Amino acid sequence: MRWTALARAKAACAYFFIVPGVVYALFTSRLPALKEQISANEAEIGFILLTFGFSGLFGLVLSAPLIRRFTSRLVLRVSSLTLLCSLPLAALATSPLTLAAGCIFVGLSTGIADVAMNTQAIEVEKHYSVRCLAFMHAGYGLGGLLGSLSAAVLAALGMSPFWNFVLLMGIMAVFRPLVVTHMQEDSLTVPREEGPKRAFALPPLFVILCGLVAGCDYASEGSVGEWGALFLFSVKGASEQTAALVYGVFSLSAVACRLVTDVLRTHFDDFHIIFYGSLVAVGGMATVLFVPGAFLTLAGYACMGCGLAPIVPILFSRAGSCPGVSASEASAVVSVLAYSSLLLFPPLIGVLAHAYGLRTALMLPLLLCCLLVAASFLFKPGAGRARG
Repeated sequence: MRWTALARAKAACAYFFIVPGVVYALFTSRLPALKEQISANEAEIGFILLTFGFSGLFGLVLSAPLIRRFTSRLVLRVSSLTLLCSLPLAALATSPLTLAAGCIFVGLSTGIADVAMNTQAIEVEKHYSVRCLAFMHAGYGLGGLLGSLSAAVLAALGMSPFWNFVLLMGIMAVFRPLVVTHMQEDSLTVPREEGPKRAFALPPLFVILCGLVAGCDYASEGSVGEWGALFLFSVKGASEQTAALVYGVFSLSAVACRLVTDVLRTHFDDFHIIFYGSLVAVGGMATVLFVPGAFLTLAGYACMGCGLAPIVPILFSRAGSCPGVSASEASAVVSVLAYSSLLLFPPLIGVLAHAYGLRTALMLPLLLCCLLVAASFLFKPGAGRARG
């Protein structure tokens, strides 16, 4: 009985991680086609990504009060449904301005859904006394893989981004009624009696540190999703079909790693997992930048996916278990700080690429991966700041 309840809770929560992964991968994988559709240059693409980042950050800020008012269960159901509808509408854009307008709704829905789904995942861990956040984030990677592969196949068949988005969002909508009834009860996700008391309280330092480290990870991942395909297409000279595989390769390795991360955490401490994962990510990004050939570039992105994959789930899990903060508050703080990096770094890469070239601009995520190596020592056993 307990296993059945846990399995249903995990499946329902995983679905809501898969949907944003599919949406993000579809958008980024078809970005070269969308760029041509709206006749945009790199600076305009950077502006569009900036719009996406601002709206996503605004959604993250809104999420905590919305969850306190309406519960994470309702917030997640509404925001995920909006996400399914807004992506195809964004693909109808005919200019950089209209695509930016469409990205406002996609980003806003993504930001709100992110906190709600991580809140439920944290509470699944607490309620059933299991480690499953990495499994949930593997669902996001699986969604990225599905979105990227479908984009590659349908791009090869000549399908426009709009119909590509409609097809995948329709498939996601079919499974929705099967999982919404198995979401976590609101009593597990929203400690209402604590909400008003801590509405303006400063979050614990450890939670803030988790958010800052997650920001380095998210910015590195964002460089793959939002600039990887364009880098392979415009700098390495690969075809659009091959370039569309970048995020899929990254997601495949990330999914495989996250599926075993929960098991690894029972045998190794978080410091060693983050430390060695960061080193693998550094090697992968260096391969992308300095080794010629499209397939070796894809291999480098695969190493990045494997190295970065376990870091963010560990950060959400550690922040959510920190004393003195609720799951929704911890998730909101980490998400806001992490996604703030997506507000700055991918558009910054666009500005640098326009001025100095994309290869030079992508030195920035290499630097961020190096910072992750240093940040891993915050979680070394015995470090006072890493207790939580």
